[in-house]
Formats: sequence, structure tokens, C-alpha cells
Amino acid sequence: MSILYKFWQFFWSVYFVFTIAVIGFVMGYVVSLFFFFLSYLFLPLPLFSRFFSSLADYIQCYSIRFLLKIQPWLNCKNNFQSIHGFYDQYKTRKIMFVSNHRSNLDTFFLISLIPGLRGLAKSSIYYNIFFAPYMMAAGFVPVKKGSISGFVEGLRVLKTKILEKNKAALVFPETTRCEKGFGSIGKFSTAVFEVAISSSSLVVPIYIHKTDEVMGRGDLLIHPFKPIELKILKAVSAESYKNSAELTEYVWNTLKAEQLQMSAACN
Repeated sequence: MSILYKFWQFFWSVYFVFTIAVIGFVMGYVVSLFFFFLSYLFLPLPLFSRFFSSLADYIQCYSIRFLLKIQPWLNCKNNFQSIHGFYDQYKTRKIMFVSNHRSNLDTFFLISLIPGLRGLAKSSIYYNIFFAPYMMAAGFVPVKKGSISGFVEGLRVLKTKILEKNKAALVFPETTRCEKGFGSIGKFSTAVFEVAISSSSLVVPIYIHKTDEVMGRGDLLIHPFKPIELKILKAVSAESYKNSAELTEYVWNTLKAEQLQMSAACN
């Protein structure tokens, strides 16, 4: 690795963190967090509460999308619909988006493409005085890292507080990031799909390609200009499957087929 490349790694990593800090503070705290709190204050008036919550969701999504657009080092393709009217294609917001998990950047990319997306988050984040208020207000569910029982409990909360309230959720069925350069997709937790079936949710698979080459497990700096791709795949009704094992197998095979296709196209 050349000295020049190391310099660009450091430069673009600092630039990324700086832009996150500025835009995250202004749009995440000063603006969207304000509307999230308004939505809680107006809980006795559901129409107003939903309006303020939806406004906060869209501000968050647009601001993160803008943040990513001003990253010259980012080389990312996707086939997602525009943010405005995104859910019109599904006719519901009770959707569980499920994806393979390759990088810390995965969630960040997805919440820039899907408005109002919520999911499980490491409970350690809630000890951070900067992140905790926003995570709680936005409705993310804390889960203790490495705890199977905690993961299952987190899914239960996700079902009752997100999916059953007609809100979209993001779950990584592998439960953790893969090792950098891992050539397949890890085993999926069937508990994820039990929740999808019991909540009568729509399931939308998303394949994430090579984000670990930009920032993989153990990386402290980004690797700029690496091509990555996010692909949203065909939605399926969880209720149309007999059990969670059958649905798990279908989604895993769908993502695996997409991985093989993309890998073949790159070679």
C-alpha cells in the first residue's frame, strides 16, 4: 500500500467523520430530533403525532442521502425507488427489510435510501450521550451484543413497537457482520422470520455487495473509491409461508443467488 493511498484513506475518513458531525448535528439534532420530540408531545392527538414523526423520518432520510452525495470517494450503485413515494410500491409500511451484513456502513446506507427505517441497535450506543437521545427518540431497539436471548427479546420489541404499528424495520438475519472478504452469506436466524410471519409483515430482501471492501470488520479507515452495490429484491408476503424455516431458506437462497450473479459479473 503506497504512502499516497494511505494519505487518501486518512483524508477521506476525516472528511467523512467531519461531514457526519456537521450534518448530523444540524439535521439530526437541531431539526429531526426536535420533530421526534414534538411527535411524543402530541401523542394524545394521533394525527399531529404521526405528522411530526413522519416529517422527522423524511428529514433524517434526505439529510443522510445528502451527506452521502457529498462524499466524492463513495462509488455506490443501487436500484432503490426515490425517497418521496417510496412505500407506494408496497401499499403498506409493515415491512421487514432483511439483508446480509458486511460492514458498519450497511445500516447507514440503508437509512439514507428508505425513509423511517428502524431496527435493532447495540445497547452500548445508548451509553453514548451524543447518540442515545436520537436513537431513543427515533425508536431504535437496543440489543446487547453477543446475547442470543437479548436478540430474541429485541425482535419481540421490534414486532410490537415497530411492525405492529405499521412501521418499517431493518434486520440482519446473520445477527453480526461477516468477516472481511467472506465469500458467502452466513447462517440466518429463523427467529427473525418467525417475527415476520407472526406480525403478517411483507418481507423485502436486500443484497449488499462488497461494502466490507470499503470498511470491513476491523477497519478503522475507509478504503475510498471501491465499487459497491445495494440491490432491493422482490417482496414476499411472510404469511404465504408455512413456517419460519421455509421462509428463512427462501430469503437466504434469494440473496445467495444474487451474490453468485454479482460475483460472476465482476469476474
